Amino acid sequence: MIINFSHQKGGTGKSTISFHIVQAFKNKGYSVQLLDLDNQNSCIDANNLRDLPFDYVTSIATEKELVKAIEEVKKNEIIIIDSGGFDSSLTRIAIMGADINITPVADKAFELLAVINKYSVILEEIEAATEEETKTYILLNKIHIFAKNFDHLHEMIGNQKRMQILNTIIRDRAIYDKSIWEGSTVQEAHTLKGHEDASYEINKLAEELISIYEKGLQND
Repeated sequence: MIINFSHQKGGTGKSTISFHIVQAFKNKGYSVQLLDLDNQNSCIDANNLRDLPFDYVTSIATEKELVKAIEEVKKNEIIIIDSGGFDSSLTRIAIMGADINITPVADKAFELLAVINKYSVILEEIEAATEEETKTYILLNKIHIFAKNFDHLHEMIGNQKRMQILNTIIRDRAIYDKSIWEGSTVQEAHTLKGHEDASYEINKLAEELISIYEKGLQND
């Protein structure tokens, strides 16, 4: 299964979620590879903070490297792609090659407008070029811990035929950054405040993505 986190703008949380969810999949028994396409190499930097760095975090700089990695995905292996916050041929290959595309979005007006008016055009262009359905799953990310009403967001996204909102919500929690600074993921940061809530969210996201993928296989 290939999961791509993408957005045409930076700062939406792609790298943070990519790094943390890898451990959730590993805890479920999957072999995982994390491909860092971002020219800032945030996942590579986070991995270097660990006393024992993961051996499955790889920087990808060329289209050839990415295509090879996608073509060589193994059974029971999950490839996580952290696309950069920009539009390029490399990030478009990641969108085309992924089984599931995920776009993290906060419940802010400008973030929603950027997805609806900019990212949707990228999906439309890819679909026209490949003549294959291209869609993304919207992940509500960096959401205030007390926020509950997302009717406005569902109304705006619901009209986009290439977008679907995930059930999982990732709340704005300090532990996501703090655990990285301490060289761990939220799955491992058992002594940090907020560990259980953050771990639950990331686990729930991993389980939802597995369910989406398995349903897709049944429908093929």
